[in-house]
Amino acid sequence: MKCLVESLLHRESLSSLSSLYLLHHSFSCYSISEPFIPPPLRHTAFHSVRRAVMSTTLDSVVPRCKVIDSHLHVWAPADQTQQFPYFPGNEPTIVGSVEVLLQALEESGVDGALIVQPINHKFDHSYVSSVLQRYPKKFVGCCLADPTEGGGGVSELERLVNEEGYGAVRFNPYLWPAGQKMTNAVGKAMFAKAGQLGIPVGIVCLKGLLLQITDIEELCSEFSETAVIIDHFGMCKPPVNDLERDAWNKLLQLSRFPQVHIKVSAFFRISREQFPFKDTWDLVRQLIDAYGARRLLWGSDFPYVVDACGYLNAKNVIPAILEEGSLSEEDMAWILGRTASELFKGSWE
Repeated sequence: MKCLVESLLHRESLSSLSSLYLLHHSFSCYSISEPFIPPPLRHTAFHSVRRAVMSTTLDSVVPRCKVIDSHLHVWAPADQTQQFPYFPGNEPTIVGSVEVLLQALEESGVDGALIVQPINHKFDHSYVSSVLQRYPKKFVGCCLADPTEGGGGVSELERLVNEEGYGAVRFNPYLWPAGQKMTNAVGKAMFAKAGQLGIPVGIVCLKGLLLQITDIEELCSEFSETAVIIDHFGMCKPPVNDLERDAWNKLLQLSRFPQVHIKVSAFFRISREQFPFKDTWDLVRQLIDAYGARRLLWGSDFPYVVDACGYLNAKNVIPAILEEGSLSEEDMAWILGRTASELFKGSWE
């Protein structure tokens, strides 16, 4: 098989660097469908090699690690909004249906995903629930916590987990009533209940980590049995001033709480550069040093990422960092799927 791959690569005139990289990963835990190769070559050599190798028994010889996207969204297509209405004022401007997502996953060699309830449907989980019911082995759901006065609170969280099978809950601090924090009575009750239900709490810090760090530390200290996932690098950009350095250091210091995990996700939101977002690569290395790769998860932030850099490119950032030498193959395996599989045991089997 190796001779076959080498012959195809030579015939397609790949560069020596790309050839070595593709050959290397052909026999690693990732399948031949996932090389990081320059775009001009992607539609020639890549597909020739893929067609040849995928017809063999490579995966039966070298078990393939599952690739799991830990952060993406789906919402109803326009022709289904009577059944699955958008929340007024949050109508999407881009397509985000599950059909478009499934095509992106298939083309990129991604095996499954954690679907985070989108703000477009707010607390109406009916569309995401319908997707989970249709594809129970493909997706796990992360519901949206409702901390509003008179809202669903703990009872709705329990229902979504116990009756509709959600495996995580998202805390968006900007959905709390004005002047209230995630550490109020309903916030702590939901956070504690998540721990009792055995599901992680994802926290999004839309306006920066520093505004939420005190609440996060309080919740982690008081409820150590509740796993936590911080979205999108904690919304910390590569620091260029003292305030940004303070925020980044606070994120690194959260590693003292063993239940905290970090999503290395939505690179396009964090980076000040275009793909492959090289200014974030050192951030990944620092997170590995602080947390270990077993507490990091890759996520794309589909469908927003499609216009930003493309779904396949979003996935290929991590292999690019591997090629540069800032992480090991084992680190990559954990970040691209094993951490998610450990957090959500029994999913994607």
